[in-house]
Amino acid sequence: MTALIETRAVSRHFISSSGPFGAGKLLMAVADVSIALAAGETLGIAGETGCGKSTLARIMMGLIPPSSGQVLYRGTPLNEMSKAGRSDFRKSVQMVFQDPFSSLNPRMRIGDIIGEPFVIHGIASGTALKERVSDLILQVGLQPELANRFPHEFSGGQRQRIGIARALASGPQVLIADEPVSALDLSIQAQIINLLMELKEGHGLALAFIAHDLSVVRHVSDRIAIMYLGRIVELGSRDEVFSSCRHPYTEALISAIPKVHPSAKTGRIVLAGDVPSPLEIPTGCPFRSRCRYARELCRHERPTLEEKSPGHFAACHFSNEIFS
Repeated sequence: MTALIETRAVSRHFISSSGPFGAGKLLMAVADVSIALAAGETLGIAGETGCGKSTLARIMMGLIPPSSGQVLYRGTPLNEMSKAGRSDFRKSVQMVFQDPFSSLNPRMRIGDIIGEPFVIHGIASGTALKERVSDLILQVGLQPELANRFPHEFSGGQRQRIGIARALASGPQVLIADEPVSALDLSIQAQIINLLMELKEGHGLALAFIAHDLSVVRHVSDRIAIMYLGRIVELGSRDEVFSSCRHPYTEALISAIPKVHPSAKTGRIVLAGDVPSPLEIPTGCPFRSRCRYARELCRHERPTLEEKSPGHFAACHFSNEIFS
């Protein structure tokens, strides 16, 4: 597959503040992540809160630069693009943000919010602009006569529809959805997910779908990447990850998915302890302090992301032995 957008060994660190007299600590939010998203594909990125998913999304969007590594769009690194190339990238890669309450300008009417990308990129103006905005409002399930209202007059689900319409305005080829339903009521989540999938198919988009709910990720994704403490610990097709996972962390996440039938045996794996602080990541394997399979090697040597079967990668020293 030819990648539309990809990251190559991308890392991003921050320096945490420790007061006026102490030295700041290094916080590694994303560490050595390499993923690729092909045209028409949906890549699910999952993991616990704080694992680096949103930071990775912002790096892919070009909103924050990586500390090391590269982001490429159609094979060209972002930091080597011409002015015209950067403009094309901004039009072609758009994001739906997690919080529909803070991602919309409260002082702008929604027609202006959705129409702004058309104006910025010189796509439409005048009557054509109004027609394009009305069409997008209809596509996301709202009524065009609502264009003169302000964001505070809408519910959370409606605001997220507005955010999706804005993301589609520039005619993107890649859509990055950063936990687009986590701030919404459960009854609304399915509607937004179904809307995203319909629009993805209708517009021929590549979609990076970021979430911490594995059942949602399973529903929408072609491939799935599992993150833990800033690293990809497993990457593979949806069916392979769920039917034959190759990492203990993925195994625990899958076991925690609620079963539909009340009499079904859960076999839930309860992880020991809490997620380590990203300021003090354990030596060796980052997951070893919570892993029931951990051995002495895990304490001293960090496993690399290796191909365990065709197209299925995992970062575990004993993956072949545990999951054979």
